[in-house]
Amino acid sequence: MRSLKLLFMQASFISTGIFLGVGIAQIIYHLIGDEYISEWYFIPSVLLTGILCSLPVLLIAEENQSHYKLRIAAHFSILFIAVSLLGLLFKWYSNFMGYAIVMLIFICVYVFVWIVTAWIYKAEDKQINTALDSIRDEE
Repeated sequence: MRSLKLLFMQASFISTGIFLGVGIAQIIYHLIGDEYISEWYFIPSVLLTGILCSLPVLLIAEENQSHYKLRIAAHFSILFIAVSLLGLLFKWYSNFMGYAIVMLIFICVYVFVWIVTAWIYKAEDKQINTALDSIRDEE
């Protein structure tokens, strides 16, 4: 059940991050006078990307902390390749500049998801510690 919660949470954060990144890119395009037009399948492609890119989190979600930095590097690499291929499939970019923008958004989303996940787990830890302290006080 914990893995399912983790996957749902990651998929939600990834999709939200992509939408925020693309929204910021659209504002920048608008401000410099360019036009950004997305295809009809953009929203489903982002949701599918969020779901597919949440799956590799199981690689680093193990309780065993051995080779943690290596697993994070593998996680980042797998997602980098996945986003590159999904971007090509869904035509998120057509030239090197478009690819660079997609990868910049990917890196920002990657950092965003790590920060939000850490924040949520820290809040859960605080709630658990508070509950344990109240149980200890009752004894």
